Amino acid sequence: MSLKLPNRRKRTDPLLRLLTWLNALAVVCLLAALCLTAIAKPELETFFDRYYEIPVRQTWNRDLLGYIGPLLGVSLLSSLSGLFVNRQRLRRKGDYIHATLVICLLLSLVGVGLFARKFW
Repeated sequence: MSLKLPNRRKRTDPLLRLLTWLNALAVVCLLAALCLTAIAKPELETFFDRYYEIPVRQTWNRDLLGYIGPLLGVSLLSSLSGLFVNRQRLRRKGDYIHATLVICLLLSLVGVGLFARKFW
């Protein structure tokens, strides 16, 4: 015979809330870095640009590049700290490793590596 006890918790665990915020911060910073990279890259010259003699930027936008590295760093650090918090929470029965944090960590590592190789 199993006795079902009522759930007496009033709100979520503070670690779970911290994990949610770290996860959101990692994703937002990674997406912002990707968007800034797309804006900062050199423009491709099309047929219409050549035909109408429209000037096209051939170099990276250095002003925007200054923001990409720190955004990738924040994403990397928040992913790492989120995985650390997640490891602390894995003691409970219904807990799992958040795949979003692992994916953000891997993408941030690749992004930081490419950014450091290309622009430093």
